[in-house]
Amino acid sequence: MMSKTEGHGRTEAFLESEVQVLSNRVKELEWDCAELQQSNSVLSERVKKLASRQPSWPKGYRPQRRQDRNAPKSFKRPDPAGVAQ
Repeated sequence: MMSKTEGHGRTEAFLESEVQVLSNRVKELEWDCAELQQSNSVLSERVKKLASRQPSWPKGYRPQRRQDRNAPKSFKRPDPAGVAQ
């Protein structure tokens, strides 16, 4: 039969093992976090650089204004001299 102190020793050894496993996991996650922070800062700089530059259009491209759908329509009146009578 197992004594109380022997059972306590096993529990303590198990807990120490769990602490070691969890400590290693924390170290891995801290490393991953540091890598992600570095990558994020690099990407942030690239976005800032691209967002602040003047847009360059392809050669021959001319942006066109969109017509406002709510604007009043203008149309040509028929020429009175050209109307058949």
